[in-house]
Amino acid sequence: MKMRYHIAQHYWLLFILSILFMESCINEDNSNCVQYALTTQLVDKSGAVLPDSIIGNVKAYLFINNKFDRIVTAESNGKYLISFDGNVKATLVAFGNMNSDSVNIHTPNEGDDISTVSVDLLSTRSSTSYFSSPTYLFYGRFDYTSVASGSTTTALLPMHNQHARAHVVVKHLLSKYGTGNYQLVLQGFRGAITFNGTITGDSVTYSPSGTFDNNGDYTSDVVNTLPTKDGEYVTVLMYKDGTLLWQTSTDADGNKVTLAAEDDKAFVIDVQKIYILLQVMPWIDYQQSMVVY
Repeated sequence: MKMRYHIAQHYWLLFILSILFMESCINEDNSNCVQYALTTQLVDKSGAVLPDSIIGNVKAYLFINNKFDRIVTAESNGKYLISFDGNVKATLVAFGNMNSDSVNIHTPNEGDDISTVSVDLLSTRSSTSYFSSPTYLFYGRFDYTSVASGSTTTALLPMHNQHARAHVVVKHLLSKYGTGNYQLVLQGFRGAITFNGTITGDSVTYSPSGTFDNNGDYTSDVVNTLPTKDGEYVTVLMYKDGTLLWQTSTDADGNKVTLAAEDDKAFVIDVQKIYILLQVMPWIDYQQSMVVY
């Protein structure tokens, strides 16, 4: 009797899910209705799965033919259930870690194009271009590909952190220039990401604080930022008492400085050398190079 009860309960659940799926196809020929159950999964750029605990709040948005259709809310099991006419182009976009104290999400209006709505960083100072960013801003996009109409398909929606991290290290700064009021400025960033995953928005400037170590080297606080926009690059500027000491937009090899999503880079400047150059390396490599055994 218990087995019959569980079987009946299973088919009843499938019936309820079918009704939910069909709701968005109610005005269409149901023979063309496509149904998906999507599960988000956090992954890094190497493909390693990350714990769900770092993502925070997730919001999902369905676009039909690149036009906003509706917000999709996760079920109690965490799955996002969507259905649509199989003859259209459907895209489900998901953002994670949408904290109102660090980003501003523009909830689309019905019919808004996927390329014109965005998530924006919040400025830390009124009437300036100075910004701060959350450590994580996850983004995932699912684009429909043809499946048999009327079937229910399960799929994973990978979500990747869209932020990069930068640290600036100025070696021998104190011995070269003495005490004073130092300021580092990083330019060349943008303040928004569109729902189709493109970096956009107004120019963003970061001015991280920092500290001197016992050797007189200056290390900035970490800068969390969106990646550099395609075709743009980072400029690092160093000031003392309001006077510009040095700036560059290229690394030691003459390449423009850029940051990609999930990068964690150290910008290392040695002012004691005759020709001051910017060396760019993974932050973890710099940390390991400073370990004394």
